Amino acid sequence: MRMQRCKTHLRCIGRNAKCLGLLLLVFLCACTAKPDPTPTETQAPFYSKIINTAKFAPVGDLDAPAADMPENVRAVIVPHGGEALPMAAAIFAALAENPPSTVILIAPNHEAMGPKIATTYAAFANYDGLVLPEESILRALEGRGLAQAADALFEDEHSVGILMPLLARYLPGVRAVPLIFQKGVSFNAAKQAIDTAVALAGPGSLLVASIDFSHGLSSREEQIRRAQILECIKAYDAAVPLDLDSTYVDAPVVLAALLQRCKENACAMELIAQANTSELLGWEVPAATGYMTIAFYGQ
Repeated sequence: MRMQRCKTHLRCIGRNAKCLGLLLLVFLCACTAKPDPTPTETQAPFYSKIINTAKFAPVGDLDAPAADMPENVRAVIVPHGGEALPMAAAIFAALAENPPSTVILIAPNHEAMGPKIATTYAAFANYDGLVLPEESILRALEGRGLAQAADALFEDEHSVGILMPLLARYLPGVRAVPLIFQKGVSFNAAKQAIDTAVALAGPGSLLVASIDFSHGLSSREEQIRRAQILECIKAYDAAVPLDLDSTYVDAPVVLAALLQRCKENACAMELIAQANTSELLGWEVPAATGYMTIAFYGQ
C-alpha cells in the first residue's frame, strides 16, 4: 500500500513538472522580443497624399507602339506637351521589356514657386492605379538639403503629372522620385541632386527628363531652333542650355545637368523621334512647341 501511494505521488509530481515546464515555455515566448516583420509589397506603403493625374492624360493618348530603342538605356528625354504624349508613350512601351525598379523624374517647375528643387511624398493616381514614391530616397535628399517636399506644387504641374499614367501603364510597380527645378536653381545644385538620387536608386534605376523644346514660334522657326539645340545635345555641351530661353528649351538647367551626367558616364545618345505641334496636329499653329525623344545608353 505504501509503495502504491509513492508511485501515485511520483506520477503527480511528474505531471506537475510538465505543466510547470509548459507554462514557463509560454511565458518565455511571450516575453521574448519578436523581430519586426520583413516588409512586403502587401504592407501599406507611405505616401502623404494622393494626386489625381488622370486629368492630364486622355486614355487614348496612352497607347502607342513601342519605339525602337537601344539596349542598356540609362536616361531618356520625353516631352510633356499634351499633343506629344504618344511620343512619350512609345518610349515607356519600349522600356516595359526591361523595366526599371525606380524612375528619377526630373522636370521644370512651371509656376516658379516654392523650393528651388522640390519633391513630393504623394502617390499619383490614374487610370491604371498608383505610382508610389520611393520614400527612402526622398528622405535622403531632404536630409542632405538637396530637395524640399512641397506636395501642393505637384497638384497641377503637368511636366510630372502627364507622365505618371504612362509609368503606371507600362512600368507597373515602379517607384518614383519626382524632382522639379526652378529656372533660378544653380547648375551645381541641380547636378548634385540628380547624381545623388541616381546613386541612391542604384543600377536598376532610370533617369527620365521631362523636357519640351522651342516655344511660341512658327513651325519653320521652331524647326530651325530645334535643330540647333539638337546639335548642342549631340555635343554634350552642358554650358549652352544655361543661356537659352524658352524659344529653345523650357528646362535649361535640367537639360544641362542631364547632359553633363551622361557625358561623365560616357553614354551614347540616339534621337528616337522629333516633331512640333503643327507637325503632330497636321495644320499650322501660330505658336508651335518642339518635342524630341532621346535615349542615352551605355556601351
